[in-house]
Amino acid sequence: MPGHSDPGALEFEKVSFNDARKALEETGPAAYAVPKKVEDWEAKRSQAEPEPLNDATNTWLSEMPDAVQPRQLALRYARLANRLCKVWTDPVKCERLLDDLMMDRRGGRKGFPLQVANELATLRDHYFRLHHHGKSAWEHVEMGR
Repeated sequence: MPGHSDPGALEFEKVSFNDARKALEETGPAAYAVPKKVEDWEAKRSQAEPEPLNDATNTWLSEMPDAVQPRQLALRYARLANRLCKVWTDPVKCERLLDDLMMDRRGGRKGFPLQVANELATLRDHYFRLHHHGKSAWEHVEMGR
């Protein structure tokens, strides 16, 4: 009824949409949320001098079957090719490095150009077959069922 005042009734004040949003941001759930820590990897990354392919890496590449040689990786990212060569004989370290290069565990990485990404995937599959009796990763998974 008009003019009737209920002691338990809530009173409302008309406000603009922007004022309501501001009030919600200041007092709502977002005000109590813990902000996610976003690391700035670009700032952390030190600018390293360009690294040429070393002799061991050139030998490693030449001994690899043509179909799996990561030529674009070696051309564009010699430092990474040198690292792969260095850990090639250690299955645990090498598989971890190949996995780390193929997956973004830190978030926000740009990724490799398609040719390099394809070479890394081919190299990863080749490496897996070398160390798992010629079976691909998918065959290995299916056998484990």
